[in-house]
Amino acid sequence: MSLVLIADSAGTPKDWVNFETAVCYYAKDKVIWEAGSPIREFLGGHNYLGEQSKITISSILGVSGPILGSHFYDRESIYADRYVLYSRDRHLCAYCGNQFQPKELTIDHVHPRSRGGKNLWTNVVAACKPCNHKKGNKTPEEAKMHLLYVPYVPNIFEKMILRNKKILADQMEFLIGRIPKHSRIFPIQ
Repeated sequence: MSLVLIADSAGTPKDWVNFETAVCYYAKDKVIWEAGSPIREFLGGHNYLGEQSKITISSILGVSGPILGSHFYDRESIYADRYVLYSRDRHLCAYCGNQFQPKELTIDHVHPRSRGGKNLWTNVVAACKPCNHKKGNKTPEEAKMHLLYVPYVPNIFEKMILRNKKILADQMEFLIGRIPKHSRIFPIQ
């Protein structure tokens, strides 16, 4: 099912929402701009003149006021979602370099949590179970297992792409133009 991209008034994306939530933004008069193409139409009741109400939802909405789900995106440095992490790392183990299915991956804290490592984007990587077990509670240097890539904090636009597997073309165009050229979102050249 397609989702609607919700952004704030400045165009910063905040969340993916279903059609019903998007209709609520329209009904509460919170939509201040629309972009992309119309993706769904909802018909309502009839007024005393016999006219039927209609709301046509665009694929990208700029809304005013509080935005649902924005707490996740305001915490830039704190790692929050394992599947976003796996996508950021292209489902590659940071130690052996092999690609895995999500169920075969684990989260490795580069500086182990048992030794004060934090749940930060810059301290977590995707690792296959054997590599994570082999590394244990050591640093990569102590385990003689070198990182094949550096963990980084994805920007808000990358997070939005990584969170949704069914992005519409106009939504992708809106997001992709705001991603740094060094991002792992782009294919390896």
